[in-house]
Formats: sequence, structure tokens, C-alpha cells
Amino acid sequence: MRTSSSLSLAVAAAALAVAGSAHAVPETLGLSARIVDGGTPVTGPQTIVVRIHDQASGGTPVWTESVTATAADGLVHLTLGATSPLTDAVIDGGPLWVELQVGSTVLAPRLAVTSAPYALRAGVAEDAERLAGQPATAFAAAAHGHAGTYLPVGAALACTGTAKVIGLDGATGSVVCGPDAVGPSYTAGLGLTMPTATSFAVNFGTSGTATAVARADHNHAGVYLPVGTTLACPAGQYATGLQPSGSVSCAAAPAADITDVTAGAGLTGGGSSGAVALAVAFGASGTATTVARSDHSHPATCPVGYTTHAAAGATSSLCSKRVAAPNITWNNAATACYANHNGGHLCSYNELRIAATVSPTQVLSVGFWMGDRVADDWVLRVNGSDANNFDEAIEIVATPVVTGGYYCCQRAQ
Repeated sequence: MRTSSSLSLAVAAAALAVAGSAHAVPETLGLSARIVDGGTPVTGPQTIVVRIHDQASGGTPVWTESVTATAADGLVHLTLGATSPLTDAVIDGGPLWVELQVGSTVLAPRLAVTSAPYALRAGVAEDAERLAGQPATAFAAAAHGHAGTYLPVGAALACTGTAKVIGLDGATGSVVCGPDAVGPSYTAGLGLTMPTATSFAVNFGTSGTATAVARADHNHAGVYLPVGTTLACPAGQYATGLQPSGSVSCAAAPAADITDVTAGAGLTGGGSSGAVALAVAFGASGTATTVARSDHSHPATCPVGYTTHAAAGATSSLCSKRVAAPNITWNNAATACYANHNGGHLCSYNELRIAATVSPTQVLSVGFWMGDRVADDWVLRVNGSDANNFDEAIEIVATPVVTGGYYCCQRAQ
């Protein structure tokens, strides 16, 4: 691997000269460096990637260029900016550092760029000959004239008669007079019409010839019943209208066509005579009197005896249970979690760590089994109360060892 024990950076004023206009600011700079590999100066062709950063370490380079140069006794002379110009956007006046990469080796540390290259910043001064980036030819002189459609300074703008609006003819430049602005416009609302542009009238219906409008609480003569009048008909008949005299017209009610009400799936009740009623056929579980929607959901809950640990934003809750069982083997504890504690499993280290830190917290008891197997015949059990370090590895054997019990875990259902 190449390393650098001696690396120097020198910028010469002569190295800034490049082809271009006499007044253009160069966008290249010269850089000389001496590169050694394990104390031996490198020689021959070298591919060097030069990067300019705006910080001494880390970050993203603000400029990068790959240069091929021939090293003599470790010394290389580079011209930077030949393919990626060093504009004033790169040399912006802030502190800069140069980083060299020879082959796959990045030389460190980065070298701080001295003040000489900041002459590139003088490129900003070129814009002093412009206004907002535009040349002088883009603007009118202080003393300038206009063609025919413009009035001379001091020309009178006058209109006579009722004309109130003044304008200019685009072709001749003469004054054009026009009528005053039009006043507000009106439209007919609900129940009104506009026979003319300036008059309104009531929009009468086609029935009747009256030219007056009825009041909201008006009365009608003859065949209209007073408010609150009962429309009574004999049993088995219903009201069909009013006679010219104002009396109610009745007719026999049609025969009923519903002969039976049958309770379908999920319902009870019904009947074929008299007043009948239907009701929802609820199951035996629960006491609610409302019906669940087909897309309803149930909140996840832990089995009885388990502690629920619900973290903020979590989609499900962790359930944990501490079971005291002196001298139980690991295998028997694993079986007991499933068979005797609602299909649970021995808590893993991570599950027990969560249970010990998420309120309400689970108690950590020394000598209780966990479910992790760390090697052949080796498992974890609790050896302390520190929620960040409470495990020890122990070999499982057929005969019981000194232990206190085990922890069962599962997700809320």
C-alpha cells in the first residue's frame, strides 16, 4: 500500500496563466507535490485524482479532476482545471483543502489551500462591467428618443363632451377619447325576471291571472281545509281527496298482500298473524346490544396472567409472564410455556429486555430460564437485574440445576 510521509503543495503565480482573452480570469492552477511510497520516491506515469474539499476531513468534494502525470524522483507537476474548470463558484473565498489519491491510495492529511489560488475569485469583478449580468448595450442611453406612437413630453391629453376615457392610437400616437366606464350589472334572482336590462318583475306561474303575490300565510276558499283538520274515514277505508264541498273522499282499503313474516339468517321472531317483531340473533358471548360491522377489528390483548408491554406507535404488544418453578430443566420450561401458559414460548433475551424496560416492567429474577440457545447444549438464563446486561450462558443437562423458574412470552392476539 502506498503511504505518504512527505507531501508538499506549492502554488506558483505563473501556473495560473492559461489561454483565453486578455482580461479573462484563468480557471486553472498549478500544483506540485512529492510522493513517496514507504520512504521511496515514486517514478514514472502516475494517475492522480485531485479533490478540493471545503472541510479538513470528511464531507463531499466541491471539485474533482483526474490527472495523469510523470513522476521524477517523486516530484509531479499538475495543472488543475484543464478538464473541470476551477470557477469562482469553487474558489468562493472560503477555506479549502486539497486531497490527492494516487491509484487506490488516498494521501492524508488534506492540505490547506493558501491564499494565492483565491485570485480566481477575481472573476467576480468581470461582472462589474454589467448590470444584473447584462451588458450596457441591453439598456437605453440617458438621452434617447421614441418613434411615432409616443407623445412628446408636455403634450396635452384632452377630451371633450361626455367622453371620460383617454387613450392613445397605437399607429399614430394621437389621443383617443371614449365613453365612461359601464356601471354595475344586475341579474334576476329566484322568483324574479328581468324584462329589460334595468327592470325586474315577479316570475309568476301559469296557473291563475292575478298580478299580486300571495303572502306566506294566505288562506284559500271553498275546498281547502283549515290547518289541523282531521281526515277521518270509516274503518277499512282511507282518504283519497276532498269533495268540492270540502268533505273528505274515502275509499275501501286494498286487501293486504303480506301473509307471513319469516326470520332469516341471523334473525329471530316473525309470524303469520297479528303484530310481529324481528330481532337479531346474538351469540352467547358478550352482552352488547349493537351489531358488529363486517370490517370491524378487535384490540389485541394478552392472555390472563401475562403482563402487557405496549410501546408507543407499535402495531402489537409484547406479553410476558414470570413463572416460579425451582430446579426445572430448560427443556421442561420450554414445554411448560406452550402447554401450560396459553401457547407461549420461552422469552428471548431481546424480548425479556423489552419487557424489563417498557412499562409496566417485568421483574428480572436471577436463575430464571430464557429461550436463547447460544451453542450446542448451551442456553441463556438471568444472572442479574440490570436490564441492559442480565444474561449468562449455561450448559443444559438432563438433571435439574439450581434455578428459580422461567419467563414465557407471546404477542398479543
